[in-house]
Amino acid sequence: MNIFDDGHAAPADMRQRIEATTELPAMPEAAQALLKLSNDPQGNIQDLVDIIEQDPSIAAQIMRYARSAFFAYSGEITSLQQAVTAVLGYNLSLDIAIGLSLGKAFNIPDFGPLGLYPFWRHAVYSAALCQRLSYASTGAARPQPGLAFLAGLLHNFGVLLVAHLFRKEALQLARRIEADTARPVIDIEREMLGADHPEVGAWLLRHWNLQGEIVVSVAQHHQPQYAGEHAGYAHMVLLADRLLKRHGIGDAESEELPEALLSDLGLSAEDAEASLAATLSAGADLDLLARQFPA
Repeated sequence: MNIFDDGHAAPADMRQRIEATTELPAMPEAAQALLKLSNDPQGNIQDLVDIIEQDPSIAAQIMRYARSAFFAYSGEITSLQQAVTAVLGYNLSLDIAIGLSLGKAFNIPDFGPLGLYPFWRHAVYSAALCQRLSYASTGAARPQPGLAFLAGLLHNFGVLLVAHLFRKEALQLARRIEADTARPVIDIEREMLGADHPEVGAWLLRHWNLQGEIVVSVAQHHQPQYAGEHAGYAHMVLLADRLLKRHGIGDAESEELPEALLSDLGLSAEDAEASLAATLSAGADLDLLARQFPA
């Protein structure tokens, strides 16, 4: 049944509306420059710093992350150059900057009960935990820390796209999810919209020409049985979401950690718990970082 009784999209045509819209958010210029740099084999730290410094808010966020308890850097960080060279490194800094810049693409009010701060808090914690899990991973297809961070940060971007394009529907959806916490979020989305946030988010990031690892992690992070290309990234996001669910963060359907996924990533349950503890220990810094995103 069409739950939208005010002239808005029925579930059957929501997907077509998304695919046909001419109002897709444009990729921010900083993100375009950073993605171009990521494909440049001659790119270097100075090129990266020059791009980031053009957006003071992104520069401040990266310095804040480098100073966080997550890294336990013993020295004083006084410049972006130092944050990149001494703490984060080129690849991680690049992927973090891409994620932060993409977060500026959307024009969204604080859409209902779920809100933007809880969204970004989940995204930031997931990103940090995916990064930590990648350090602990010993699997043959060990995800790269920077891409793991980016996968965690962007994995629910479909939620933002729906809210950007269809504000009333997003508000109704948020209220339904809050009222029916026992049902998986993606089931409610399919019922109300005819599509779910992994599908919608992957479609947007494909449109933006993001890396295959990121598109797959967005599309498949609710699917423990996925065994295709870049499965390690999707499975790492799934594990991160399930670990965070134990602390009331995120929308995972379960808190169970599938043994097969841990094994494929070269992780033990103890590794996963230790990574979670390390991430939560930096909670104050991560909460502050989440508050810097557009709201």
